[in-house]
Amino acid sequence: MVTNLPAEAKAKWMKVMDAKTPEEKIKAIQDFLSYVPKHKGTENLVYWAKRRLAELKEEAEKEKRKGGGKRSFSIFVEKAGAGQVVLLGDAFLRTELLRALTNVKVIPRDVPVPGMAPFEDIKLQLVNPPLTVPLSKVVGLARNADAIVIVANDLQEYEQIKKFLEDNNVLLKKPRGKVIIERSRYGNSGLRIVNLGKIVDSSESEIRKYLEGFGIKSAIVRILGEITMDDVEKAIFESVTFKPGVLVSPKPLGVDVYSLTFNVARRELPKVLFESLDVIRVYTKEPGEDATGDPLIMRKGSTVMDVARRLHSSLAEGMRYARVWGKSVKFPGQKVGGDHILEDKDIIEIHTK
Repeated sequence: MVTNLPAEAKAKWMKVMDAKTPEEKIKAIQDFLSYVPKHKGTENLVYWAKRRLAELKEEAEKEKRKGGGKRSFSIFVEKAGAGQVVLLGDAFLRTELLRALTNVKVIPRDVPVPGMAPFEDIKLQLVNPPLTVPLSKVVGLARNADAIVIVANDLQEYEQIKKFLEDNNVLLKKPRGKVIIERSRYGNSGLRIVNLGKIVDSSESEIRKYLEGFGIKSAIVRILGEITMDDVEKAIFESVTFKPGVLVSPKPLGVDVYSLTFNVARRELPKVLFESLDVIRVYTKEPGEDATGDPLIMRKGSTVMDVARRLHSSLAEGMRYARVWGKSVKFPGQKVGGDHILEDKDIIEIHTK
């Protein structure tokens, strides 16, 4: 059931979402918890908030202990390419996999190593956490990534890593549906719902009202698969996150995620990873010219207007229409409006006033 929070608690949660530094987040979560009513319907939410609070306090305490001139490094890795993929599991095997798929040759012991794996005309970023990184920070890498590759010698090793992730609310098995809330940088863009699935127990108008109750009035809400209002709530609080998972092992294992042997992964892993991500490639062109060679990487369900905004805010404001070539239109160069939903490898030509 959806948690029925009072308006004060909803307002406090917006402060958590807007907080930038760990100190600001700690204070915001503490304030939020003081306004959450204590009953069975809020148990999971309170548990998650307290767990996140403990993680933030632990991180802050470790940073304090690192004072006195000692070197400190960040586990955060800025995303690059079409998607970020974290490698977990057997240290030797995942290092060998990173070397086989990217140009990374030297593996430092104390910092995460990113490498770029090519696939067709794009690249995927593979991140290999070092052995010296604490598990709490590995969870941070996993939650920030777009997909996870587990490199395991056997089924037991895979199950241990999977359980560790699940205990930290990171799921590898795709749910029946999910909701993605992308808060807009443009304050007056409104609340737009892109429904690519099915709403089981509610409606778009009820979802809109529910989100506005939390003060979310400028965002894109993407609905993928079959969802309920519980999924909408989970998207607000980010208590559970799904990451497409791939298992790489010396021999085939009967698991609930896509599985490849190590030798096959050398050839097929980038393709499998790209197909598991909720992204598409969109190419742009000027009238009378060829399409660009480097695609924009967009979320599935992205529209012509989303592409225009990605390119430049003034382009979105002045757009009259667009012409599109590709799978999303009935014929090449079809004239479409800003709400036209694009597909992978579409080419778009934007016409302005």
